[in-house]
Amino acid sequence: MANQTMPRSAEAGSPLTINGRRPSEYNPLPHRLAEGENATPLEVIGASASDKLVIIMVGLPGTGKTHIAKRICRFVDFFHDIPSQIFNTSEYRRKLFGAKIPASFFDPNNKEALEKRGKACEAALADLIDYMKQDGVRVGVYDATNSLRERRQEVMKILKDAGIKAKKIFLESICDDDEVSLSSGIFLFFYVVKSVSYVDSHL
Repeated sequence: MANQTMPRSAEAGSPLTINGRRPSEYNPLPHRLAEGENATPLEVIGASASDKLVIIMVGLPGTGKTHIAKRICRFVDFFHDIPSQIFNTSEYRRKLFGAKIPASFFDPNNKEALEKRGKACEAALADLIDYMKQDGVRVGVYDATNSLRERRQEVMKILKDAGIKAKKIFLESICDDDEVSLSSGIFLFFYVVKSVSYVDSHL
């Protein structure tokens, strides 16, 4: 097999380039806003010191909502140095009612369980509101199914009544690929359900 060498720029002794671009352009450094007397005003770059964003995830379980939320937060944290936090209702449910829960807990006809799931959603939303009321630019992600229009309207009303004037967007994750859905379901069973929600349940 012939030895493969990385392409170099035409001039001898010049920095290594890949397709005419330096490696730093492929892996840029995190963004930092300039400080001091000569700093560019935030308004010039289309932002302000009070800009805030609430992302409300929408989608069925296993469609990648949490994965997308983590990717977004990682991006804004690293490249824009903006604080971000995810408020995942499943985590709140486990904290409030434990990880060992029966399948009947998710039965839509189980009124008691429905009320408990509602409390988990309320707790996550309350913490999101507290987070967004803090000073400075920030991104808060409300990670829940929010699959019903009525529920999305309710979330918007709660945020409005709480005085959250931040920009708000709904981000829906849809998976209509049967093979991907099946793979996601198998993954959830072996790596999430058995390791988190149903620890020692002997499924």
